[in-house]
Amino acid sequence: MSSEDTYFLELIQKYLDKRISATEEEELYHLMTLEESRIDLYLYLTKENQALKNNPIALELLFESSKKKYKTTEITASEPKEKRNTPLSSKNYGRLLIAAALLLMMSFGGVYLFQHMLSGRIVKLTSAKGERKHFRLADGTEIWLNSGSQLEYDINYGLSNRDVTLSGEAYFKVTKNKKLPFHVNAYGNTIEVLGTQFNVQAYAEEQKMETTLFEGKVNLKVKDKGSVHEFIMHPGEKIEVANSLATGMHIKKSNIAKESTDGAANISQISHENREPSEALWTKNKLVFQDDPIDIMGRKIERWYNKTIRIENKNILNQSYTGVFQEKTAREVLDILIKTGANLHYKERRDTIILY
Repeated sequence: MSSEDTYFLELIQKYLDKRISATEEEELYHLMTLEESRIDLYLYLTKENQALKNNPIALELLFESSKKKYKTTEITASEPKEKRNTPLSSKNYGRLLIAAALLLMMSFGGVYLFQHMLSGRIVKLTSAKGERKHFRLADGTEIWLNSGSQLEYDINYGLSNRDVTLSGEAYFKVTKNKKLPFHVNAYGNTIEVLGTQFNVQAYAEEQKMETTLFEGKVNLKVKDKGSVHEFIMHPGEKIEVANSLATGMHIKKSNIAKESTDGAANISQISHENREPSEALWTKNKLVFQDDPIDIMGRKIERWYNKTIRIENKNILNQSYTGVFQEKTAREVLDILIKTGANLHYKERRDTIILY
């Protein structure tokens, strides 16, 4: 039995004993989305066959019918043979009982009922400041979360939908599934794909969303003043959607290499030049500044190193910074910028860096 299966059985036993925490319960539901047999077991033990659950003789018969298959999971190869017939502890007995039920219930239905029971439950994947994490969802889709980011999806992900909601930045490598398109909801907009690789940056504090497509094709649906604009993106394109506090959501133009024909979006062609595009370098643990004003650079440093940045000199607000840094501390990054000509000074006070 895999370690994941063992952990699942421990969680479901806690659930049955009514001693499971809220976090553990969310983990239990997530593990159930990965294998239908776990859904069947959950339904079997919580909603069906109550008489069997409360009948010790029936439970023993159920256990004995599959004990041979599972007994090797509780012993080691080095144990003497005479120990193999020793009575199991109540803890191991209960664990093997659940494992036996798991085996016998694989032929039972229940996915639809499970979806109905758990509809609306949300799984949250997070990456705190100073962290970057990788996740693989039930359908094989891979997601990299940048610092200070969160991804949410309904417990029915992969069963009735493939919808996720992003706050922060993420790189997606989506598994193809024509029957269930993959949707990313971020910053009030929606990205629809079948199978592709792309990066989305949608930090609330940046008041904009950037989508960069590396492989495949996506349909970006942007809400603007009550209407929806759709943009079919091709590899190498980047779309930036900005927000104005005065007028609300709208598509903002910036300096670009290629503009859209209708003038509604800001589309630029990213440069590969036989190297990885800068928009994906963070997944390789590289901190990137692209002609960033000092306030944007400061927020990147805050998220990357889990620091607090304060800017005390308004005269440096019009400065911009460019660079790629790997395996450097926040102090080393600032020292390199200063040595390469940045008119910048800083001082540290515990976890706060003051720029002046």
